[in-house]
Amino acid sequence: MEKDTKRGSALISAIKSESVVNLSKEYAEYGLDMLIDSDVLKDIPFVNTAVGIFNAVGSVRDYLFTEKLIRFLTQFSELSKSEREAMVDKLNEDDKFTGKAGARIIEIIDRMESEDKPELAANFFKAFACEEISFSEFRRVLVALERIPAFDIPTLAAFSTCDISASVRMEQSLLLAFVNAGLGQNNGRFDGGAILPTALCEIFVKAGKLKSD
Repeated sequence: MEKDTKRGSALISAIKSESVVNLSKEYAEYGLDMLIDSDVLKDIPFVNTAVGIFNAVGSVRDYLFTEKLIRFLTQFSELSKSEREAMVDKLNEDDKFTGKAGARIIEIIDRMESEDKPELAANFFKAFACEEISFSEFRRVLVALERIPAFDIPTLAAFSTCDISASVRMEQSLLLAFVNAGLGQNNGRFDGGAILPTALCEIFVKAGKLKSD
């Protein structure tokens, strides 16, 4: 088995740590800016290091990564320590993540263009840990999450249950975004058809806990 990177190992330790519970409470109460200046992060070495880099460099990119990282981690506070450990073990059993779950998670978070997406990604991780979705489905919803524009996500819950009459009233650019993410497909009718939700779209909405407005 390959060994995780130093940063990856530190992130896995953070996920397994009870510190994520305190992190979640502090983030909900104070927000990122005050959290950066608090003592809570000192108990989570990896997060503390990320914050230290931001404080030293002061770049927008480092700030955004720090926020995405914290928003990802806080979503695991509702899982017990044993459930978080079991999730990491399950990830490391698969060829794609073998021994490098932490490094893979960092790559996934870093590629996300929105600070909201890490929370959704965490929901997918939890759904996989609770065996609500298979590993294949887990990987595909993460790819879809990377491809779908963040501003289109709020419309996915409604789209996941739409029929032809509802689909033809939607903006073409929105429907094409769903197709590009693998969340929509043309039904193949001779009249040109309509874009309807795929099975992956239903999995995405359910595992991501998305709700219609």
